[in-house]
Amino acid sequence: MVTLAATAVGLVGLLVVNSIVVGNSTSNSNSNGTGNSTQIGSPTRTDTATPTPTPAATKTEPLTPPPGRTTAPPAQRPVVYVGKTTEREATVAIALKSGRGVAYVCDGRRLEAWLTGTFRDDKVALRSRTGERLVAAVGAKSATGFVTLHGRTLRFAIGVAGPPAGLYRSANRSGTIGWIVLPDGSQVGIDNDGTPAAAPRLDLGRGVASVGGVQVTARPITGDETF
Repeated sequence: MVTLAATAVGLVGLLVVNSIVVGNSTSNSNSNGTGNSTQIGSPTRTDTATPTPTPAATKTEPLTPPPGRTTAPPAQRPVVYVGKTTEREATVAIALKSGRGVAYVCDGRRLEAWLTGTFRDDKVALRSRTGERLVAAVGAKSATGFVTLHGRTLRFAIGVAGPPAGLYRSANRSGTIGWIVLPDGSQVGIDNDGTPAAAPRLDLGRGVASVGGVQVTARPITGDETF
């Protein structure tokens, strides 16, 4: 009996010691992180990478160069200068339009010349079929220069004329008539049918004149005509 009791006590002691050893081993394994036990109630940390926001795509419009600046020269309005030469030897009319020019110079009796040419940068250079020349500098209100008429050089400084003042012309198979109408209403011109003579009176209201009982029509010269 004594022997059995001692044996039982020894087994109990062995179990207790064994339990303590196992418990310490488990505890140490958990604290070192090498054991297979998982602590209950301890949240498991999961490192989740925060996604980097993708920048919104920026819409890029194609770069279109501005249209080339076109500087088309505007149509020049007709302008007419009329007046006497400096020494009053003759009367001069210059009509300009769109880079072109027409001039008429006459003495009202037998000498005359029709000239055509170009107008650029406020400079006028005109020539007749017989070699007469007119050169002038023009401004907003006046034109200044010289003209050759049958070998003579005549200088002038003439002003802008508003209708009905201006330059008029009638042409047909029998001849040509030119009129310069001055601002005061006076007229100077030549009827040239081969034998130059003073031009008949021009009816400005109707734009007609009578030559030997025959009515002829005159038209205003604006400056871009060619003849």
